Amino acid sequence: MIDSFPYETWDQLPTDASAPFWTYGPGVDHDLTGTFVLTGLGMALMILALVYWVWLEHKKLSAQAQHLRGAGS
Repeated sequence: MIDSFPYETWDQLPTDASAPFWTYGPGVDHDLTGTFVLTGLGMALMILALVYWVWLEHKKLSAQAQHLRGAGS
């Protein structure tokens, strides 16, 4: 197995090296609050998008069923 990670653990990674790429990542005090907040917001947005998609498809299918019922009579 190739191990190209230059450090033994993630704790040895210099925090100032990843700061420009990960604004809400753990800093010197290793506070993960920003990570948990962003993860929670992402999950909530994903669930809301899924609920909206199901509602939209139900609306379109109901309209199409009503149209087909009217065309058949």
